[in-house]
Amino acid sequence: MMLLLGSTATAVATTSVDRWASCVDEILLQNADIVRHELNLYALGSSGEGTSNFHRDLLDRLLPTVVQRSHFTINLAPYPETVNFNRRNLVLILSDDLSHFNKHLPRLVEKNVEQRGYFLLLLLPRVVGVPSPVVSEQAVAKTFRLLWSVRIHNVVLAVESSSTSEGIDLLGYDPFGPGCCWCSRPKRLAQCAPAAMRQLYDRFERNLYGCQLRIASFERAPFLEFVHPANGTQQPPGRPKLAGIEGNLVELLASQLNFRFTVVQPSGNYMWGRIYPNGSATGAIGMLLDGTVHLTVGGYFPYPALLTATSQSHSYYTTDLVLAVPEELASLSPLEQLLKPFQPAIWVLLALELTLGLLALRRTATLHFWRTVIGESMPDPAIPRRTLTRFILLLWIMHSTLLRECYKGSLVGFLTEANPLADIRSLEVLIRSGYRFAMTETVYHKVFDDASSHHWLHPSQVQLIKSSDRQRLLERTILSRHRLAIAYTREEIIDFNSRNRSNINFRVSDETLLTYHFAMYFKRSSPLAGAFDWYIRRIVATGFVARWTHQSLDLRFERPTLAGTGQAEVLQMHHLHGSYLLLFAGLLLATLAFTLEHAVARWYGRARVARATNPRYPYLHELKQYPAAQRRKRRRQR
Repeated sequence: MMLLLGSTATAVATTSVDRWASCVDEILLQNADIVRHELNLYALGSSGEGTSNFHRDLLDRLLPTVVQRSHFTINLAPYPETVNFNRRNLVLILSDDLSHFNKHLPRLVEKNVEQRGYFLLLLLPRVVGVPSPVVSEQAVAKTFRLLWSVRIHNVVLAVESSSTSEGIDLLGYDPFGPGCCWCSRPKRLAQCAPAAMRQLYDRFERNLYGCQLRIASFERAPFLEFVHPANGTQQPPGRPKLAGIEGNLVELLASQLNFRFTVVQPSGNYMWGRIYPNGSATGAIGMLLDGTVHLTVGGYFPYPALLTATSQSHSYYTTDLVLAVPEELASLSPLEQLLKPFQPAIWVLLALELTLGLLALRRTATLHFWRTVIGESMPDPAIPRRTLTRFILLLWIMHSTLLRECYKGSLVGFLTEANPLADIRSLEVLIRSGYRFAMTETVYHKVFDDASSHHWLHPSQVQLIKSSDRQRLLERTILSRHRLAIAYTREEIIDFNSRNRSNINFRVSDETLLTYHFAMYFKRSSPLAGAFDWYIRRIVATGFVARWTHQSLDLRFERPTLAGTGQAEVLQMHHLHGSYLLLFAGLLLATLAFTLEHAVARWYGRARVARATNPRYPYLHELKQYPAAQRRKRRRQR
């Protein structure tokens, strides 16, 4: 009788071991590509010698088959004691009681810093040849709630089937379902049979069944805007109508994934938030890590603490952080405006030619030279009689004509071009121009205070601001016209300029400080991340973001001008004051030269008359009058 019972128990044990080994082998074979052909296998503490023997028999049957059929790399060390592992490997845990696994879970979480990977828990029978007692649904639900609390959701629990003695049920949990939000209730995925096997891992449904999600965000045009309802329209509390690229994306995801959402705005001065070395966090990131919200949207600069504590979706938008300054015209004095069309070398050459001409010609050459410069013709009496002087004057006339036409063309081009703007093309130029820089503490430490940074600013040149003060700082700066460069994104400056172009204008520098990748951030290894990422990738591939950029951003407001309207302007008196000043100066000098010449001529004329009336010939006038008197006397005689 003892031999018969022993042989019967051995046959039952052998059949049970084969069934479990076949089940695990089938699971590994179908998920080999997902888990990257790496297996971490170990057993928890057993409650009896029979169970230990069953574990060893199962390993003896399983390992050769797995190596031959699936080419797995196998690590038999307990998961908490592994040194290096693939974060997508399959962790196979053998246990005979869920309470053992629940006690082992803290060590598992402490080691699983990446909070990724796939777990297969085998709840084996305690006594060889005797089916394990039915595992209660309450115990399984408790285990799944613990797994959900530590964000381990790719878990399959294999237990003896309660309906048949020969079957093995594969249980999992989905935190969302009809009438079930965050409930982690057990769900029978399949039974260990090749024909009935279905997808066990990465099975998170893309349907949240109307569950409520809390999103930490705040208004920052044009990326996210709250559309206020019209008068008399009721708006649900915490559920504003969203606009902008992020608002449209959240609305689209809500309709596709079937969820409701509430926008929770961070309080305090640190809207975005940051994770500090001591583990504390502020702003939207702090609300995400302490469980107040389920996700946050926006552009964060990735740093190690953020990447370790959160899971990011696919980036749906990329923008640059630049320096925005109030538009400032280049300062030009009236003399610079007058001399601007020609370079200094040409003006020096002109003065030298004029000086040589004055020295070569007679004293009346000043009037003639200015007449030719302003385009007047030469009077006949002013034309010199000597051949050499006439040749020099001819060359000067030709040269003045060419010079005058060149100046007029350059002057018209200078006056009709856009107003010259101050140079802000790079950070070095802004520093030399005396600008101060306003930015958040995060940007300052990353760009200017980092050991690997190529830029350096003196603390007196930096004004640290809070993220909530940036909008007010833009308005104050544009009104005060302070020489302040503010770290901002291009899109936000475009939106700010487009509100009132005639009064509020900012320009952006060509130098990029940082590049921001906009994404949705979840708590590390949240099951929501996979579903959101799946849809975001497909939405971006359809051109949704590119279409929004083309329709919503008017790039004309990226580099506006205070005086420019975008249309050609007719030259008026205030445009040509420089040329009229030149004409007035020329006419004034010409008048002065003519007056001096006329005065000198009058003086020399009187001197000649005085010399002609010499007192040594007192009766000379009588000699001049004698022929006329003789003619009158002869006529009377006739």
